[in-house]
This record gives sequence, C-alpha cells and structure tokens, in this order.
Amino acid sequence: MAPVPAPAVEAELAVESDIVDHQLIGARLRPPASAAVIAKSVATGVAAGLSEELARTLAHAAGDQQELRRALKAPKVQRFGTDEFTYIEFDVLTWRILPSPDNIRFEGEHARGAINMPRFGALEGQPLLTFEMDSADEMIDQMAPMIADMTENNPHVASIQDRGIETPGWLSFLRLTTDVGQVTVLESTDGFGRTVAAHKGLGITFKDAAWNLRPGSRRALTLQRNLAEWADSYEVTEEQARKVRCSIMPNARVIIDFNASREFDRARRRFVAHLHMAPPMNFTTAATLNAKANAAIDKLYIRDLLPAVEEMTAEEVRDILDGTDREHDLLDDELAVLACGALNPQASTRQARAVNEAIVDLTGARPKVEERTQLAAEVALRGFPADKRLTALRSALDRAWRWSALRGVELSRWEPLDLLAEAEIELAEMDGGVGAATAELATLASYHLVATRTQLLTRSEFGGRGSNTEPQQIIRQLTKTETGLRQLCQVVLDGRAGRDPQELSDGAAPRNKRFVRAERLTAGRLRELALISDEQSITHESPEDLFAAAIADFRKHLEELHATAIEVNEVVDHHGVALVDTSGYDDPEMKRTFNEVSDLISEWRATRRRATRMRADLDDGGDEK
Repeated sequence: MAPVPAPAVEAELAVESDIVDHQLIGARLRPPASAAVIAKSVATGVAAGLSEELARTLAHAAGDQQELRRALKAPKVQRFGTDEFTYIEFDVLTWRILPSPDNIRFEGEHARGAINMPRFGALEGQPLLTFEMDSADEMIDQMAPMIADMTENNPHVASIQDRGIETPGWLSFLRLTTDVGQVTVLESTDGFGRTVAAHKGLGITFKDAAWNLRPGSRRALTLQRNLAEWADSYEVTEEQARKVRCSIMPNARVIIDFNASREFDRARRRFVAHLHMAPPMNFTTAATLNAKANAAIDKLYIRDLLPAVEEMTAEEVRDILDGTDREHDLLDDELAVLACGALNPQASTRQARAVNEAIVDLTGARPKVEERTQLAAEVALRGFPADKRLTALRSALDRAWRWSALRGVELSRWEPLDLLAEAEIELAEMDGGVGAATAELATLASYHLVATRTQLLTRSEFGGRGSNTEPQQIIRQLTKTETGLRQLCQVVLDGRAGRDPQELSDGAAPRNKRFVRAERLTAGRLRELALISDEQSITHESPEDLFAAAIADFRKHLEELHATAIEVNEVVDHHGVALVDTSGYDDPEMKRTFNEVSDLISEWRATRRRATRMRADLDDGGDEK
C-alpha cells in the first residue's frame, strides 16, 4: 500500500504524507456476503480438508469471498525446523481476529503465573487451538493490562491507524470456551500488536472481538456495511477513514494444516518463538529465556531425554518444567534441581545436543555452554517476579551451576538429612570426587542461598574481575568438608521451613528447628566458611581448573568442526551427487591453520607421554605412588 503523495506546492500537507488513502485499503473490503455465498465458501473449505467449523470460521473472516475460495484451492507450505505448516493467504477482517492470550511476549508472565490464564490446548491432529476459562469476565480482566501495555508502548500502533496493517501476520484457529458459551475465531498467532492497533483504530474491545461481533449478529453486520460504504466514499470523517484503514489484515497467513511430531498448540508455540527471537522490539530477558527454555524442554521430551522423576510420566515432567502445570507437588528447590538436571546437562551428551539444537532452531546461533545454565536458572526462579532482583538471583545461580559437578544433577527427592548422610559417605570414599547425593544437596542449597529474603550467594565488590566464579567456588568449597556439607543441609532445612538460614556452630549436626542463640548466616560469613575472603575474592579458578576448562572448550569446538565438515560432505546437487566430489574445496590458509593445530596436538600428546613415562620411572625407583 503506497502512501498518497503530497502536492509539492502545499507544504502544510507534508505532515500527512504518510497517511494512506482509506480507499486504497477499502478496495479490499466487500459488504456482508449473502448466506448462499457464505455456503459456497464453506463448501470450498470442506473440500480442501477442513471441518465445517473451521471452514465457516474462514468464510465469515474473509474480506472477499472469491479471494478466499481461490486461496483454498492453492494452499502453500512453509517449514520451520522439522515442522511443516500449510497455510492460505487472504484478506482477513480484523474484528474476526482475537489478540492471543498465549502470546510469545507473555512467556515470562505465563511461567510465573502472573497471567492467571491457562495455556492453549489442541485437538489431536487438528490445526485447532482450544482455550477454556470458567469466567469470560476474568479473561477480559487478565487481557486488559497486556493490551493496554501494547497500546501505550508500541510505536507501531499509531502507524497502523494511519497506514493500515502493512505486514501480514500468521493466524490460527481458536475454539474459545467460557461461561458465555463457545465461539471459534482466528487468533493473532504472531500479530498481537497489529491486531491490538487495528482494534483500537476500529474502536472495538477484546470483548467485542471475542463475543459481541459474532458472525450474523446485528452489530457485526452493521459494522461491515458501514465500513464498505465509507470505503468507497470521498466524504468521510477522519474517524471513519481510520476505521476503514484498520478493518483489514491484508494477505494474512492462516494455518489450515500442519505436520509435526507434537500437537498443534506446542508446534504453534515453537513456530512463533522461531519467528520472534529477533523482533523489531526486543522481548524482556525473562520472556526470551523462557521461550528458549520451553523449546529445549519440548525437544528433550520429543527425544525421550527428560530426567526421570519418581511416579511421574515424561509428559508430567515436561509440563512442570515449561510452566504449563503449576499445581504440581514438587518443592521449589526440587524444581530447581529438576531444571538444572534437564537444561544444564554434561557437555557432549545427547541431552546437551538436544538443548543446543532447540536453541539453534530458534535463533540460528549455537549457544555457549553457560547459556544452558542461564536457562536452568530462569526456570528454577519462576516463582520470582521479573524485576531487578531477579537479574541478581539468576546471575548468581547461573554462575553456581556452571560447576561441572552439578551438570545433569539428578532429583532423588530424598530428605535433606538422608542426602547429607550419603554425601558424607561420598566425601570419605570418593577422594575428591563429587557423588550424586553431594551434587543434589549442593543444588538444593544453592537455590535457597539466592532465594532467601537476603541473597547470600553473591559476588563481592571485587567480583567484577576475572571469571566471576565466586558463587561456583563457594558451593564447591563447602562440599569439600563435613562442616560445609552440614551447613548446606541446614540451609535447605531452614529454607523449606521458611526460616532465615542459620549458621551451624562447630561440630553441630543440622536439624529442622530453630536453634537457641544461633547466628543468622550472612553472605560474608558464608565466604569465610568457604575459605573465600571478601577482600581478596577468588575471581580466577586454579591453573589446573583453567587448563581443564580450556581443554573441554577446545574439544567442544573440535566436535563442532567435525559436525560442520560432515555437513559439507552431505551437500548434494539436483542429481544427488555430493558437491565436494565434483567441485572440491581448496584454501591454502585453511590448510596452514589445520597444520598448526595438528602440530600443537602432537606436542600435547608427546608431553603427556613423557609425563606418563616419568611417573612410571619414579614408581619403579621406589618412590611412593
């Protein structure tokens, strides 16, 4: 839609040069169709494979019935990752589109329960979303602040009222059920802001789009007749022209079928996240992390790689982790362990690859190792509002969970005192290693050390230097002694009871009670217990730890390079012949780089063999092993 050019001699009209002539958009609009015409469009939809419910929804949503029928006879297909979506393009009446109550921008609020509404459901095998709430009024109340925020803060709202919707959105079928009955509409799959702006321009509300402007109602027929009349008239008010401009979403893409390994609600959610990971207006950090986390959780579920939890199905574990089920019986710290185990797996495992693939599918960029701990920390802290404090909590938990011993931690649901008893045995028998009970106890305690009223697991004022690993080092140091393990256990007991963490006196055993004259644990005292000075904070790992981390990072990149090389080999031409076999590839600089890397690895191996021989010679000479 091109704007109407302003006459060059009328400078005072230049400010209106961006306003589109309402007749250009109005040409797409037709008066209400007769029952016979609607029936013909419904029949075409049924012939295309739609149920009568969906076909009728399309017919009543079309600005032009002939265009709809042509679109139904020539559907298109688009693939997102492994999922395929069949869609048609046609002009949709904007009052037939409902602002989505399951919008991707609400991921953080959904997960935290700040939006008191359920997720979309779906009917098996059908491109139809379902949404049920007991009260229509409650639904309106929950949507109101979301719509108001979009109206007030999205700069495109005014543009749409002046120019109409210039970029079409994706739409999906939605069956909405409340106490006022059932209605099937189109929902703004990725066009929430555009739909809100168009409704504001039309002067209608969420309630109107959902219930008051139903097909065949007097109000809906009057609205369309008026719009069609104004669309062909030069003598209209500014308000009438604006309403015409906001009446159509041109070339909207309506999903009419799909092919995916998941039901439509989850396929749609993943698809929308894929579209919006780099939107014109950035999401909040919480929304972005939750979108990535939910995609990763879904991928783990599809691959049958989610952690096992006693007496829970994989589907139940998935619903807990992605925030769908908030009525589960897991404690907050147990959910933290579950999140850490699922989203923060050991590197180079099937679980790690699945998480990485899900993020790459959404963003196009391979995540760093620490991004997995960020996702785990975000899921663990969903009980906290997305404010400034959450940033500090997430940062501390993220850094604590980068400790390799906590990657892939398993949730046993043992009582803290039982975990402590097992952890003490592991400390005595594993010669510096970290067992399953120790890892679980440390993960439980790390949650409470950030979730307490006064955050205890923090970086010191000197923590801006180096690798900023203080939280990790504090947790790791406390697992190296019986005293430290007992303090971690007491932190868990106090946290679960809603008490401020208490400092255990020397030699005292942890108990689920408030001790007489016990000191409250502080961040400074926690560092002292971990043998980390607040004034000379440890911001660098030991040389041995840094070396091990560097080797692990090198191996990760080497595996990535190997996978990329395989992908090069798998590219074929139209005849199925690999292009490397016909075109080849020769880059002298690349060859020099490979030779240098190969020489370095050869030196490393030679050094390792020499060190091994020297140790063997010392052992044979009678020195202690």
